[in-house]
Amino acid sequence: MKSQKLLNPYAQYAFACSAATALLFSVAACDVKKTEEGKAPKVTVEDGKLPKYDVETAKVDVTAEKKEVTVPKVTTEQKTISLPDVKVTMPGDQPATGSPAATPQMSPTP
Repeated sequence: MKSQKLLNPYAQYAFACSAATALLFSVAACDVKKTEEGKAPKVTVEDGKLPKYDVETAKVDVTAEKKEVTVPKVTTEQKTISLPDVKVTMPGDQPATGSPAATPQMSPTP
């Protein structure tokens, strides 16, 4: 019995992108509050001296010559695929859903 792939390559790519995005948002979506003042350390610097070196480098000549080579021709096609939709709710915010109670309403400006 042959093993079957669960997702086609486009779906695998979409899943990998969505997983990476979710991981990024899970790390970035946090509420940080400073609870204590910080203080930079005191550092003293004394005079120093860098070592001296005698360096002999190679001479490099770069030229160009024309050669005919075979290269692949790449084409693309338009496809419709399903992509994940990521919603982030910051700590203290109400989750946004499709219900009118959770969606903020803007009043018209007179």
